[in-house]
Amino acid sequence: MKRLTLPAALCAALFIFGTLTRAAENGFPIYFESTKLLLKSETVNRTTYLPLQEIIDFLRLPYTDAVNLETFTVRNGNTRLVLTRNSGLISINDQIVLLRSPILRENNRWLVPIDFLTLGLTKLTGTTFRYRPGTMRIFAGNVSPPELVMTAQSLGAITRLTLRVGSPARVSINRDDPKRASILIDRSPLDPLRETVDHSDRLVQSIAYDDSDGESRIVAELTDDVADVRVTPAEGNEVFFVDFTRKAATTTPDPTPEPPPAPKPDVPPSTSPTSRLRVVVLDPGHGGLDTGTKSATLMEKDLTLAIARKLRGALQSRLGVTVLLTRDSDVLMDNEARSAVANNNQANLFISLHIGYSANKMDSGSSVFAMKEDFGGPVSATSSKDRMFLPWYLGYRSSAQASSRIAQLLQDELTKAIPGWKFPLRKAPLGVLTSTSMPSIVIEIGNLNNSVNAQTLEDAGFQTRLAATIVNAVQRFAQ
Repeated sequence: MKRLTLPAALCAALFIFGTLTRAAENGFPIYFESTKLLLKSETVNRTTYLPLQEIIDFLRLPYTDAVNLETFTVRNGNTRLVLTRNSGLISINDQIVLLRSPILRENNRWLVPIDFLTLGLTKLTGTTFRYRPGTMRIFAGNVSPPELVMTAQSLGAITRLTLRVGSPARVSINRDDPKRASILIDRSPLDPLRETVDHSDRLVQSIAYDDSDGESRIVAELTDDVADVRVTPAEGNEVFFVDFTRKAATTTPDPTPEPPPAPKPDVPPSTSPTSRLRVVVLDPGHGGLDTGTKSATLMEKDLTLAIARKLRGALQSRLGVTVLLTRDSDVLMDNEARSAVANNNQANLFISLHIGYSANKMDSGSSVFAMKEDFGGPVSATSSKDRMFLPWYLGYRSSAQASSRIAQLLQDELTKAIPGWKFPLRKAPLGVLTSTSMPSIVIEIGNLNNSVNAQTLEDAGFQTRLAATIVNAVQRFAQ
């Protein structure tokens, strides 16, 4: 095949625009490790463009703008990057890279599509630029922002917005406009799981995350029925409940009424199909010095925590339930401490996540465990009927049938979603399940001694699919 020279390849990619469809400018931050660059993006023909020269000046890179040749050349050491007007091809040391959209030059300004940063600028500078389609921000280098999860639900006279920030923060309310509330978060940047909340009722019309000026906020468009907006922190200032209250709910003839009590965070809407499921506790197995099983490059404690975080977000966004983790960092916990998190928060479901290991490298490992019924020996007829008289180490007996039910549903969903992996139901005297007083199971996933399994377990896409599958089972269980 004849190889195109650089000039020929560039000419082959040139095309002339007719009428350009242009949208309004929007703020677009690029977050670096210790600073940020605030840009104005433009949408042209449904493609987001950023001003090139502002980016190059910020990075202090030398460049040449050859107006007559309609080319723009950027250098970094021995690396040279060349752009041409109206071309979707860029050259990096004479190697061609194809962009999805062309480079533009209008009114003496060069405009580049976002993939110019991820495909071109990354190779020029060595700095990784990460962008998720549908968002209006880029993370550069080693920036690893906390994840923000937003869920909303109607609770009678109140609409509740639940925020989960991946690290402690402070949240305040700004309501200069009676029909709009700005919920300010003092952490920037954040990485929202979703840009908007799919919820609308008689109090709240829309909820959207906005960091167009580099500051984190959530903007809620309100109706005339909203009387007040209040925020209540929880879980060490990592969870916040923002309550929008109806005017009629705050009207009273008492001239000095007591403030209404803050609604409990674990009360979901009564019309929800998951109304019986209010609090779910996820237990990422192992942690700290207890690494669990491991391979040459992976440790069970890291995988279980990563999966638990994805599962937390999926449960919150799809079912609107309160989700707690027994650990959200690399800490050591004993079985009783893990059970206590579920019991003390009156959880309706407890799921302990583990990764399997088998000496047989061809084994897929996985299992779904419930507590063995006869563990702990016989108890009296009275104690078997009333959980108040069950010893603490027999707490599991109060929900044994429900535990078996959720285990069966999980086996069904996992078998359908992950063909080739078997998920047999097993029962064993597992310490983490002994004293839990709600439906409780252990999921053991994969085999770290199986190289294909290990690679699959590490894949973020597989973890997301696994989380969605578990949510399907939990939803069926709640119904």
